Amino acid sequence: MSQSTQVNKVNVGEPQERGLAKRILESIPGLLLVAGIAVFANYLAPVLAQYPLFKTYLAMKDFLLAILFGMLIRNTVGVPAVFLPGLRYSTTLTKTGIVLMGASYSLAGLVSVGLSALVFISIFLFGTAVVMMWVCRKLNTSSALGACLAAGMSVCGVSATIAIAPAVKAKNEDMAYAIAVVLMFGLLALIVFPIVGRVFELSPEQFGAFAGVGIINSAQVLAAGFSYSNDAGIVAGIYNIGRVVFLPFVVLLLVLMTASREASEGKEVSQINKLQLIIDKFPIFVLGFLAVVCMNTAGLLSKPEVHTLKFFMSWAFLLGFASIGLTTRLSDLRAAGMKGFVFGFAVAGVKAALALAAVLIFMK
Repeated sequence: MSQSTQVNKVNVGEPQERGLAKRILESIPGLLLVAGIAVFANYLAPVLAQYPLFKTYLAMKDFLLAILFGMLIRNTVGVPAVFLPGLRYSTTLTKTGIVLMGASYSLAGLVSVGLSALVFISIFLFGTAVVMMWVCRKLNTSSALGACLAAGMSVCGVSATIAIAPAVKAKNEDMAYAIAVVLMFGLLALIVFPIVGRVFELSPEQFGAFAGVGIINSAQVLAAGFSYSNDAGIVAGIYNIGRVVFLPFVVLLLVLMTASREASEGKEVSQINKLQLIIDKFPIFVLGFLAVVCMNTAGLLSKPEVHTLKFFMSWAFLLGFASIGLTTRLSDLRAAGMKGFVFGFAVAGVKAALALAAVLIFMK
């Protein structure tokens, strides 16, 4: 190899290394803030649990406290710019927690819970999506906004809204509107769902299903489930996985419905590559979850290793939820206005009520 070639390789590699080092250094302040909130929430949760109000009804587990503390900071003193780079890992952290959660299941247990969960989920997901699109059309809402709302309210909240927006050529304000409605309901659900669960004396399996179907946003499903009990959080996680798996198929349905509506209105509609759309939207981290489940089923993980993975799972969720709280601005929630508030809460409320009725009737 010539000396000039060696120099060129060094010159190409150095900027990449410096860029990576810079990103790591920029992320440290924000990650320390996230860790501080997570540790504080973990410490305070058992202290609050000693009081009757928090012990009986308003259970403030560390997952829920992490989100609330993060939101409190964001919407009072604010988060200085120096911390922002470290807050971009919330999705990575929660997905890591879901992958590690595979250590809590065996294939037999996953199938026993998962098959009924998939039936339950599919009815609510596709039913909500179709009804939302029909209502939006009757209200003369634009097809793109209707698709964003239908995706957000049916599948997994913010992620689904972001996934469908490019496919239906939604405007930024359409996305902001839909996300605001999703977050408004989800924030209230974090407090209300555990209270409802205790009033109706739901078992962990019932509450996990109730949260997994009734709460819109994925992160809030997990936070509410684990705030009820660890077992409820594990069940809610299964329902959350099921919802995420259905994401590309719901997106495809909504894209086809949007195209059909626009064609009926005389608009030009581009051809849709259905298979490519499903592949592009499929959540790869679900495969990681299934891989860990298979390892646990095959006995490749010892009991101490399973315990360690569950420990890291809890902290991955806790750190992720703290980061989500720090990036939730209440000012953004006003984007939907009163109309969005009423419309979104009406649909989400009916969906939650039906989910509660279903678990009470069919999951005794």
